[in-house]
Amino acid sequence: MTNDTTDFAILHDDDPNDYRYEHLFEPTSIGNVELRNRLMMTGHTTNYARDTEITDTLVDYYVERGEGGIGLIVMAYLANHPSSVSGSAIRGWDDDLVPQLRRLTNAVHETGAKIVCQNLHYGRQMTSLVSERPVLSSSDVPGPVNREMPRQMSREEIREVVEGYATTAGVIRRSGFDGVEIHSGYGGYLLSQFLSPYSNERTDEYGGSLENRLRIVYETLDAVRDEVGEGFVVGLQVNATDDAPHGMGVEEYEEVARLLAATGQVDYLVVKAGTYEKQDYIVPDMQRERALLAPLAKRVRAAVKAENPDVTVATTGRITDPREADRILQEGAADVVSMTRGHIADPHIARKAQEGRLDELIECMGCNQGCIQRIYEGAACRCVLNPATGFETDLGVGTLVETAEPKDVLVVGGGPAGMKAAEVAARAGHRVTLCERDETLGGQVRFAKEIPKKAEFEKPVLWLREALDREDVDVRTGVEVTTEYVERESPDVVILATGSSQPSFPRGYHGLGIREADVSGWAEAGVLTSTQVLAQSVATETGYTDPGDHVLVIDDGEHHWKGVGTAKFLAEEGRTVQFAQPGGDPGGDLTGPTKAKLHRDVFAMDNPIEMHTFATVERVDWPTVTLRKRGRAVELSNLDSIVLAGFHRAEHGLEKALSDVVPEVRVVGDAVAARTIKEAIHEGERAVRDL
Repeated sequence: MTNDTTDFAILHDDDPNDYRYEHLFEPTSIGNVELRNRLMMTGHTTNYARDTEITDTLVDYYVERGEGGIGLIVMAYLANHPSSVSGSAIRGWDDDLVPQLRRLTNAVHETGAKIVCQNLHYGRQMTSLVSERPVLSSSDVPGPVNREMPRQMSREEIREVVEGYATTAGVIRRSGFDGVEIHSGYGGYLLSQFLSPYSNERTDEYGGSLENRLRIVYETLDAVRDEVGEGFVVGLQVNATDDAPHGMGVEEYEEVARLLAATGQVDYLVVKAGTYEKQDYIVPDMQRERALLAPLAKRVRAAVKAENPDVTVATTGRITDPREADRILQEGAADVVSMTRGHIADPHIARKAQEGRLDELIECMGCNQGCIQRIYEGAACRCVLNPATGFETDLGVGTLVETAEPKDVLVVGGGPAGMKAAEVAARAGHRVTLCERDETLGGQVRFAKEIPKKAEFEKPVLWLREALDREDVDVRTGVEVTTEYVERESPDVVILATGSSQPSFPRGYHGLGIREADVSGWAEAGVLTSTQVLAQSVATETGYTDPGDHVLVIDDGEHHWKGVGTAKFLAEEGRTVQFAQPGGDPGGDLTGPTKAKLHRDVFAMDNPIEMHTFATVERVDWPTVTLRKRGRAVELSNLDSIVLAGFHRAEHGLEKALSDVVPEVRVVGDAVAARTIKEAIHEGERAVRDL
């Protein structure tokens, strides 16, 4: 089974630069704010600034994107009340913040971009760990993620929070922003919690009818407008559908959008969708179709324009190709198109598209690993594909200095780490040779893209291959590099990017005190690796191995894509699949939106996978495997194979052997320790920056 990728990757096109944009780069306006084009970034958490400190990192991040040519940036976000303080929020109700924020807005304006700031109250979509106050909501119903019981807000608390929206809007105006975006009538945040019967069970004037549920939204709009004045841009995010039990659908949200436009208080609406019941609607990853919200936005826009044609409507949601953004505008689905994660991956989308350099675009693949997962874990935003994200001063455009002393650089290994190292070294002016023992480049990514709905993992390989060609790197495939080979080549520097391999016994079991010697009969089992069963369309040194009809997939505790994704791959081929892992949550280390979609798909399969959680292999009497599952023995009989899909081990045997052969050896990616594509690409870049 091979995923067809021809419908998404820019570099599959014969000439990706042969496109004439009709609308994307037209000037437009929101209220009285003129935009140089119709391209925007919606607000998104970066964790570059917290509490009351606006860091250089945050300023540099937005400035780089302004310099890349974007029209409108929306900054996330200022918390507007002490009850909405979280680990990632900037406390936005104090004028002491104004000088710092003015430094940011002035710097962005110098690039020609405009910048708006979000004004936020989470409601129940947070915890009280930082605020140490009760979580507030429309009703005392726990949220779907943090599961903390909120306090049903009193009328006095509603009034206080509405005043908080106004106070923070004033801070935003005085800080030099071009507008304020009220967060939010979407996603299950505070105003959305009142707006939707999904979360609003009140029986007073703030509950029941749509008019009542909209009351706090109207009050907030009035208070904000009174504070900022008629000439200041005011925006609002709004759902197109909740897609949740007892929630509202697109017809009801068309009416909501019409009523909001009729107030005359809103200059723009950002149309989104979903609640955290289905997190994959909030931040959809590569499992979801691209531009998935544009059809909904088109319906909402039609309702808005019929009421008030002056209101600008924006759409978002997995729009990764600027040509696609232009087509959305042509179809009347929006007035402005957001490419948010697209700009996290490549801040220079606009310039590259306008200058006919689309083949150089670092196109977001929707993995959510650097931008979303790290935020969920409290870390700073990164991009798997672009090491410069969050490091613009050190690694951004224009920071790579061409060397005055070119070196002969030999890169060993053609996975993402090796490809990135070779590309950057060549751009710096070195003479670069890349050797890969297989016939194709890509490393483990070649197999990851075979997992259902993971095909976009091909994007970095395509982009890096294009970059290697562009930089005239000498790429040699089918070459096994030995010490003798290195001696013959006589490079100045060797970059070892030799990757990792799957052990023959679950490596993660070692941490549970289980060794291969403890599992009788293991040596007689038919053991394969995930690489072998995913390699159907990939030329490798091992080749594809058919696992048979009855398969046990073992995740040894890695709890990421590899285990449950391989099981899903095999089940979709019609095989009978058992899945065993030591923990209780398949794919438990995946971020919420990704895992939510994966679980829904896995548990709804026509050919279901039999899940064995809290289970490890106890004994093998091939073809029977006995699991130790929650303290009892469970026999799985008549298996054709065991497929290991867990932790890998680094392949770095050449490192010591080469220490006396070449002046300098550097090791990157999985060859250091088996991790993810993020570490591979980032270390590949950094390893050659100071050659």
